[in-house]
Amino acid sequence: MGTPSPELVRVADKAAMAQAAADLLLTRIAANSGRIAICLTGGSSPKQLYELLATQSYRDRIPWPRVHWFIGDERFVPPGDPLHNMTMARHAFLDACAPADNIHAIPTETDSPESSANAYARELMAFYGADALDPARPLFDLVLLGIGPDGHVASLFPGYPAVDVRDRWVVGVDKAHVAPFVPRVSLTLPVLASCRTMLFEVGGTDKRPILARVLAGEDLPANRARSNETTTFLIDDSAWPEQSGKLPHALIVMGVSSSGKSTVGEALGRRLGWRFEDGDSFHPPANVAKMSAGQPLTDEDRWPWLQAIADEVARCRAKGEPIIIACSALKKTYRKILVGDPRDVRLIYLEGDRELIGDRMGHRKGHFMPPGLLDSQFATLEPPGADEHPVTVSVDEPVESIVDDILKQLAIGQDRA
Repeated sequence: MGTPSPELVRVADKAAMAQAAADLLLTRIAANSGRIAICLTGGSSPKQLYELLATQSYRDRIPWPRVHWFIGDERFVPPGDPLHNMTMARHAFLDACAPADNIHAIPTETDSPESSANAYARELMAFYGADALDPARPLFDLVLLGIGPDGHVASLFPGYPAVDVRDRWVVGVDKAHVAPFVPRVSLTLPVLASCRTMLFEVGGTDKRPILARVLAGEDLPANRARSNETTTFLIDDSAWPEQSGKLPHALIVMGVSSSGKSTVGEALGRRLGWRFEDGDSFHPPANVAKMSAGQPLTDEDRWPWLQAIADEVARCRAKGEPIIIACSALKKTYRKILVGDPRDVRLIYLEGDRELIGDRMGHRKGHFMPPGLLDSQFATLEPPGADEHPVTVSVDEPVESIVDDILKQLAIGQDRA
């Protein structure tokens, strides 16, 4: 099984991002009744989160004696230096809240970054109780990361050998790719991946260019850093690239029965943090009874159903609430009712041949549409044309790959003319 794809969660601003990150951190802590390990990050992105953790409403909910605090990378400068990552975290919340023995800083008062890397690797191994990582027993409960302007994470820079290191826990980096140009010490990608949750914070207009490259799937350290379990990107409105910032308010996932509309729609909703609704739930009882009896619906049957979905889309658009709805939407006339002419409603067309989808339908249980109606659906289907600006994806792929393809097309596709 491959590494799970990340969930993208859009928030209003940096304050909302800090609160969402703090809440997720508390959820992760609450899931472990034993010793807890959190891996922090440096830079400017997490400072608001750290200060929030020091406030009474969060501070009182953290079992400080059980939580150990590590850091994903460090600048090779003495503790107390303004560039020192763990010093920033200590000043923001650790010194006031955490037991001193639970703060695990990378030692930087050694003779070289490599010496520091080796010392920190020994500390991590001692904490873990082994010198080899077991995927079934993650080192960290949560790893916090940001994304650098070049796509680096921790101090793993694009094109640097350290990105490809698989046989070490920590490496020294002699020269940084971006400012400040000081040597670094960094955990490697396999060690960062050894976590229950990997959480990225991405905020500010200065992150727009690199986030566009990340969402487009470019081979960058930020796209290689993934938890073996769950990865979440918290992205504030100002960081979304111009095209991604114009993501539609509504997505209609369309296709014939058994093409996977609900499965893909739900997965897409989880990744975007959007509400998902199955269009079947908008059918009036008479339509459900008719289909259960094996009778195809007429257009007269469909109009009130389509209008009910269109009304829900309009309601959500008016309130600024993004929504994903699965709906067969087989004919262009049906889609005109659903989409109309707004620029912020997009079609996601799940494309597949009769043989593949027929096989899926044969294994489907508990749905009110019998397999015999599939032929009538294909006969009715009018695939969306270029003038409808659909996002077209093949259903002959794993669900997460389909969602990746959809997000990639939405992120880098052209706006509707």
